[in-house]
Amino acid sequence: MATLEAVCRTASTLSPVQIHILQNSEELLQFASDLSHRELFVYVPGREEGTLVLAAHKTPLLQKGRENESVDPGAVFSRYEEPFNYQVLQRGEAMRGEKEVEYGVMAPIVAYPFVDNGGLTMAVIAFVGAVEESREILTETAFLSLQVPMDFHSMYQPLSIQDGVVLVNCNGVVLYADDMAYSILHMCGQHGAIVGSNIYNTRLDLTGAKNVLSKAEGLADDVTFGDAVVSRRVIPILQRGKVRRVISILTERTELHRKEEELMVKTSVIKEIHHRVKNNLQTIASLLRMQMRRTKSEEAKDVLKESLNRILSISLVHETLSHHDEENIDISDVAQKLLGLLAHSLVSKDCQVETKFSGDKLLMPSDAATSLALVLNELITNAISHGFEGRSKGNLAVTIRHEEKDGVLIVCDDGIGISKAVLDTGRKHLGLAIVRTLIEKDLQGSIDFDDGVPEGTVVTIRFPLPEIAKRGE
Repeated sequence: MATLEAVCRTASTLSPVQIHILQNSEELLQFASDLSHRELFVYVPGREEGTLVLAAHKTPLLQKGRENESVDPGAVFSRYEEPFNYQVLQRGEAMRGEKEVEYGVMAPIVAYPFVDNGGLTMAVIAFVGAVEESREILTETAFLSLQVPMDFHSMYQPLSIQDGVVLVNCNGVVLYADDMAYSILHMCGQHGAIVGSNIYNTRLDLTGAKNVLSKAEGLADDVTFGDAVVSRRVIPILQRGKVRRVISILTERTELHRKEEELMVKTSVIKEIHHRVKNNLQTIASLLRMQMRRTKSEEAKDVLKESLNRILSISLVHETLSHHDEENIDISDVAQKLLGLLAHSLVSKDCQVETKFSGDKLLMPSDAATSLALVLNELITNAISHGFEGRSKGNLAVTIRHEEKDGVLIVCDDGIGISKAVLDTGRKHLGLAIVRTLIEKDLQGSIDFDDGVPEGTVVTIRFPLPEIAKRGE
């Protein structure tokens, strides 16, 4: 579907400045449609004289799923097809009337001229649909809300069925409150009639309008009234720097707040568990280091060192998880830390190895991240310990990226090459056996070994990405 900017740029007579002004209100259109309970249409003058172009169309919350496919943005209408909206564009005055929405079916329409900084009408904002008489004030308010300072845009999130709406005028008189707002305000201790009451006659500022009227600034917070927790989005409608009207959106979230607190406690417990697992693994690593120092057999030292690095790889995953609120971590972050750790511990004084890392952000569940960390540990260990054997310098690169539905891990070195490396030390290629098992069984992936150019080894691992990794890209 074409964007408002694309439609205006290709099919209208609007200037770049006018398009920019209109584009600033684009993200507010859904909110305005939800607030008015009416379909919202934005028309701009077409390039051909006597035509209108539909630049945007929004359907209110309660009518979702019943969008009219014949009103796609970019459609061009003659003055005879849209006489009502064309009149508003020409006159520059708001109008009320009726519009034929289907053959023989009429619906109320309220249309407003949308002006640029010089006061020239550059678009028509039309609201179509029947609403209760008490809700008519919402349509005017919805239009006024489209011409607001950019500072308030973050508060104009689309409405939900759990949101209560209250309108307050510049004198503190409540002009409108829907059923949900009544329910929330009564639950918080404000009894009696709400519409027609003055917020300055009550001690509690349940709507948040007192604060906004005094400061002419928007307000977004969570407040507690007794046992109830209410989220408030309070938006001032400004004209010439003064507050003309206040929109207060209230959402009762007592149960949600309780569940969030429980979740925070559980998250803290999980993070503490990961922290303790990390500490326990590092204790085991320390014991292995002590054993290495006491062992005279070089083969035994090599075995202990390999086991030590595998334990540290798993420890690194738990350390990362202990600092995150979710059970999903960026595998690129773990891989980069692991590369630095192994390069520091494995590279001998006689060989200088330059390492390079590049990686896309890939969020992975903890079990998959652990498997990948172990795989990477084995590949880096093989590259440093065997690929650069007998050499004074070398280069090692690790790359992680996503390709459509797959994750790709590449370990590349310019060493002697896997065909010449002596990997069999009597332990039957245990490291590569671990790699293949983890890739094929745990990750349902594949591994390929290729010769580097002009020399060395390139190991490419490809594995299907879980849904969390696709969403986190």
